Amino acid sequence: MPVISYFFLGVFLLVVQTSLLTILPDWIGTPDPFFVLIVFTAMRLELVHGALLLLLLGLVMDIFSGIFLGIYPITYLLLFFVLHGLAKKLAIQEVVHRIPLVLASFLFANSLLYSFATFLAPENELPWYWKDILLQTLLLGLITMPMFNVFEAFDTLLSPKKSGLFFLRPKHKNTFRD
Repeated sequence: MPVISYFFLGVFLLVVQTSLLTILPDWIGTPDPFFVLIVFTAMRLELVHGALLLLLLGLVMDIFSGIFLGIYPITYLLLFFVLHGLAKKLAIQEVVHRIPLVLASFLFANSLLYSFATFLAPENELPWYWKDILLQTLLLGLITMPMFNVFEAFDTLLSPKKSGLFFLRPKHKNTFRD
């Protein structure tokens, strides 16, 4: 079942993102490969499997972030349903649409997170720093295509028909032929 594999991949990316990528200097920013996985799974998985996976990954993100419990699962589920609905109506599976789709999804998810956090704690004013968000968006645009290629290779290894071809060599009818 690919949901379990994607869950462990998401947890791995989240651990790498919150431990190793935070040592980068502030002027570079911190890449967000976890969010690219969120968009990838929203486009690839079926409705029930994808919603369950993003609910679980949102709960794990809540554990790592320490903000209000439930904000990330709700945001990721809303993002999943929007992207899943768009994938049925529009041709967003194309390579050309990946970067704008991830960037628009990132801005949508951040605006939802900001709105939920200000609604739940109106006494705490949360700053919205455009410089940081634009830097994060630029960095996300740079890592989208390589991460999609990694996730597609991972998806190829998960599918049973394609993974057998990956490890087995073709058999010839003539056994004496090399």
